[in-house]
Amino acid sequence: MSVRLFVCALLLFSQAALAAMEVRVSDSRQSNIYMDALVWLLDKSGEEYQLIHTDHPTSTQKRKVIMLRQREIDVIYAGFTEELGDALLAIRYPITRGLIGNRLLVIHQQQQADYAMVKSLQDLQQHAALLGFGWPEVALFTANRMPVYERIYDEIFVSMDRGHTGYFSRGILEVYGELHDRPELTNLMIEPHILLRYPSAVFFYVHPENQALAQALQRGFELGYEDGSYLTFFYNHPLVKQALQRSNLPKRWVIDIEHPWFNDIYHSIPADYWHSDEP
Repeated sequence: MSVRLFVCALLLFSQAALAAMEVRVSDSRQSNIYMDALVWLLDKSGEEYQLIHTDHPTSTQKRKVIMLRQREIDVIYAGFTEELGDALLAIRYPITRGLIGNRLLVIHQQQQADYAMVKSLQDLQQHAALLGFGWPEVALFTANRMPVYERIYDEIFVSMDRGHTGYFSRGILEVYGELHDRPELTNLMIEPHILLRYPSAVFFYVHPENQALAQALQRGFELGYEDGSYLTFFYNHPLVKQALQRSNLPKRWVIDIEHPWFNDIYHSIPADYWHSDEP
């Protein structure tokens, strides 16, 4: 290759790299369903992009929101709240098809007989939920007259293992990994017959001025649902596959609770975008 051709090729490569949309995230490089979905959607959109992980990843949602509003990062994933909906631009496709609202109960093994008697919301209201400080679920549970104690997230597992009375409501896509990562907490178990369920979703959020990224994610979802490939990606993801197999949702006793702040959002999203156990 002549020097002139090499320089031209280098310039073309540099221009392509410059043209690629930067997508900065504050998550670690460890795979999870949300980051895997982000990459899948951007690939599906056909948009040239470059995924950039920040030097200081954070798992704190409050910090992520601040970083996004200040345009230090470009996208986050989070459950819907009015505050987020007003401040940021939500891509209103439920990433995990609403499975985040399918909750299993982490309990102490010695309490299994007590929860075996739970058949209704009224029964469950006789037990206390342990939830993280300031979580949206605190207001949701309180609105449904469900007793709540707020704790630091990691301390909930430890206190329950030591015999603290109560249950920890966890989504089916997270609970198995959480217990797997805490093998020393041998007294904890997943209650085997209850499914606590309420309408909920995790959305991607971008800065309102970042229309290019918003349109790319929107296009990825649209194309993925048009040809069915998003369903193939989602239900073949190892985390989703394992969770659905192990949780055995159709055979659980369902306790539905109202989600008054999410009802309008839920009904505005087509049914095809929500998980269903119906054949």
